[in-house]
Formats: sequence, C-alpha cells, structure tokens
Amino acid sequence: MRYNGVKLLRCQACGFELYMNPAASVAGVLVDLQKRMVVLVRGKEPGKGLWDLPGGFVDPGETAEEALAREIREEVGLEVTSMQYLGSWPNIYPYGDIAYRTLDLGFACEAAQVETARARESEVERVLLVEPVEVNLERFAFPSVARIANEYLRRRGA
Repeated sequence: MRYNGVKLLRCQACGFELYMNPAASVAGVLVDLQKRMVVLVRGKEPGKGLWDLPGGFVDPGETAEEALAREIREEVGLEVTSMQYLGSWPNIYPYGDIAYRTLDLGFACEAAQVETARARESEVERVLLVEPVEVNLERFAFPSVARIANEYLRRRGA
C-alpha cells in the first residue's frame, strides 16, 4: 500500500481503500475552588514526565462527553458534574513506531472536591494543582493539550 493523496491508502493489487481519518480524543480542564488547574504528570510514554490534562481516546459507541467523564473518573477519581466545550485541535500522538493523528476535543469541566484528585492509573505519575500564572504551556506533552489549557486560561482572563 502507498499513500494516494493526503489521507487515502489504496492497495494497488486489490483496490482496497483505507481512509486515514483522525481518532477522537478528549481532554478536560478542571480547577479547584482556589482556581488551581489539575495537571497530570505523565507516567508513561509518549511524553513521560511531561504535563497533560485528564482525558484520552474516545471508545467506540461513546460520545466525547461520556469518554471524558470516564477518563476523569479512571485517571483521577472525580465525577464530572458539568462540562463546556472549548474547541478542537489536531494532534499527532506517537505510540511505538506509529504517529496516530488525533482530533483533540477540549472541555472545561466541573467536579466536586477537585482538590481530592489523585493518580489512579499507571499512565499518571502524579497530580498537580497549578496556579493559573504558573501554567507553563511548554511543559505539556502535546501541543494540542497545551492549546486546550491556553484556551481555558484565555477565556477566564488569566
């Protein structure tokens, strides 16, 4: 198989066509009562040791909102009570020898007792509560997630 155009793979032998559409991914900004942002330190590659927001890939049959609520529950143990769409940004997610193209959907989320967020999965090394002025966009593992954090901060006037 070879690329035929930007997103289409076509087998020259049988004519099978595979469209290389992006995978859907979600990320959520959570803040506590002091307006500190929940930032994850990644415990695994890609981006081990760098920052991330709670989130992950959307499973088949899930909405973006369902996926984000599930990911936040699994990663930091919080139950989302509401969310507001911030926007979407393309990303490249390197995993092994494959560079997956994703479309990352960002949300501002609310949950009770955000300050109790704790790492619940091995992909999360630890959870930080970061003051808005201390959010360093260059520390995020993925440019798209940094843009989600930045969009949240821009809308909140931080």
